[in-house]
Formats: sequence, C-alpha cells, structure tokens
Amino acid sequence: MPPPGSAPLLEVFASYQGEGLFVGEPQTFLRLGGCPLRCRYCDTKHSWPVAPEGDEAWVTPFQAILQVAGAELDEGPQHRAISVTGGEPLIWPEFLLGLADVAGDRPLHLETAGHDLAALERVLPVFDHLSLDLKLAQDLAPPARDFLKPNGGAGLPETESDWDTLRPRQLTLATEHLKRGGTSSIKLVVTNTTSTPGSSTFEAILDDLERLGKELPLFLAPESPRDPRAAFDPDILACLDGLVAAALERGLSPRVLPQMHRSLGVR
Repeated sequence: MPPPGSAPLLEVFASYQGEGLFVGEPQTFLRLGGCPLRCRYCDTKHSWPVAPEGDEAWVTPFQAILQVAGAELDEGPQHRAISVTGGEPLIWPEFLLGLADVAGDRPLHLETAGHDLAALERVLPVFDHLSLDLKLAQDLAPPARDFLKPNGGAGLPETESDWDTLRPRQLTLATEHLKRGGTSSIKLVVTNTTSTPGSSTFEAILDDLERLGKELPLFLAPESPRDPRAAFDPDILACLDGLVAAALERGLSPRVLPQMHRSLGVR
C-alpha cells in the first residue's frame, strides 16, 4: 500500500506556462495521475488512469519535491513556481497539503476543474494561484467511477444541472482566494461541440461570472487543432467573437488565448 499522503506522479518537467494568467512564465510542472472526468478534447488522456498500488509512480510529497529540484537544476539555479496539474489534482488532497509543507519559497499553482468542492476548499489556502477550468456537460463523456475510493465516485458532476449547481460555489471559492491575497483565473474551453452558431451554451456561465466573479480574469481557450500547423475551426473563432462581446457587456475581463505551448512545440 502506498504511504499515507502519497499520489501517483506521472512526470515533472520545466517548461513555459502555456495558458492563463501566467502565460509565458518559466515554471516547473508536476503532473499527477488520475482523473474521473472525461473531457472529449483532453490532450493528456494518458493521465486518466491511476497507477496500481505498489507501482513506482507513487511518491510522497518529499519525493516529488526532490524531482522538482532536479528539474530546476537542469534549467538554472532559481526556484520556479510549481504548477500542479493532471489528471485532476483534487483527488489527492493529502498530497497537495503535504507538498505545500516541503515546497519552500516556490509559489504553488493549482490547475483544476474544481469538481470536488470540499477538497478545493480544503487545499486552496496553501496555493498561491488557482486556475479554474469551468466545464460544460456537452464536452464531457460520463465520468469514470471505478477507481475513486472509498465512495466509488458518488457525487461526481455529470449533467448540465450538476455543473450549474456546482459553479456558484466554485466561483465563490475563487473570489475568496483573491481576498486572501492569492490570484485566481477562469479558463473556458470553446470546442466544436459548444460553438454551434446561435447557441446559448455559455450564457449561464457568463451570468454566474457577472454575479459572482467579475474580478476573475476570463481566459477563452479555443480548442487546439491536433496538428499545430492547422488553422483553427472557423465556427470556434466566430463563437469567440460572440463570447467576447457578451462577456464585455457583463463587465467581465475576457481574453482569448490559445495554448501557447502547443504553438511552440513544447510540453
């Protein structure tokens, strides 16, 4: 059995942040395995499974920070911010809390869909930055429930109503994090599925942001073509124009930002 507070670590690497508020910043990325959500556009599907107990992927926070230090040494003497990504990091709250204890002066960034409110509320105070990836049910296949213990995935959001119910509390936690002196931003992926002309898919999210998250920068991310040399889908680009206009009408701060790391050909 893995030690208490451990988690399956897929990879640690130094690169440039390709998304969100800190785009372009040199960071060290710590990717955890395991995700119950099934985003159809996910470009890291290899991170969905959880390694078997006893696999060498399972590490303690201290073992993880040693790998972070090794990645930093390859790039220079300065500590970088650690961006914890996945998978879905929130399924490993004990690991996240333990990581904060050994991270030293490195800023900690959390990339999450925020599907588990109890875990998010518990770990968020130890992070400097929250990147909250809001989900649309149309972009998701049914969640995987088999590997989550002890409750077998009970309570996972699945329907549009589930995500609509979850979102106000997600945004409240993100704005409360700002008041504590942290930073938070919202990511919203625009896909072929959700960019249907005339669709009102995004209205509920924009309304919630107007009501609960006007202070939160909103990053609209067009779904990236599999081939980085290919052009973006024109329907997605047209949808972005409408989304930006609708966000500005509500007093929000929208920014269109494709995945920079894909354009550069780096991780």
